[in-house]
Amino acid sequence: MHPSVGRLAGILPPHSGAGDPVDWDEATRRWGTPFPADYRDFVSAYGGGSINRSLSIGLPLEVAQGPGGPLGFEELIECGYELLDLDPGHAPALRGRISWALDCSANQAFWDTADPDPDRWTTLVLTRLGDWVEYDCGMADFLVGFLTGEISPQPMGLFSPDRPVFLNWREERRRTEAGIDPWPHL
Repeated sequence: MHPSVGRLAGILPPHSGAGDPVDWDEATRRWGTPFPADYRDFVSAYGGGSINRSLSIGLPLEVAQGPGGPLGFEELIECGYELLDLDPGHAPALRGRISWALDCSANQAFWDTADPDPDRWTTLVLTRLGDWVEYDCGMADFLVGFLTGEISPQPMGLFSPDRPVFLNWREERRRTEAGIDPWPHL
């Protein structure tokens, strides 16, 4: 396990059965680039889902249909174009950037993919006001910094990270279909 994902697991333990299988060769073909090791390990341990029902983390390939499925990167990037009121065919603002998360306030986390080594990609947050804020860290370190307060002010989400809970999309769907509140602590 990537050390940053190991640190994240100490703060935000994945629940039993979390994680999603992804065909990383297909994801590389689809997106034209391999993905960072910390993200691949995050997906193996956690999968697509959300933290405190406030920060949704997506997957590069569609793994489920219907309501309650995980966000896909295509959906996330479309949200970025809508937020910036851009035409995808004429907008260089998002080229070379892949969105991996969206919060309930319409802030989005992206990778800046300019570096050919995905393990050196930095995190960019596109705020709901249309501003870009860069964080010199990858996805897992961004989440760790966000949840520990090492990154301040809070870049995303409308919740206190004091009691973070991650639910994989399948577990959230299972609870909802069983008539159980998936987020009783909120």
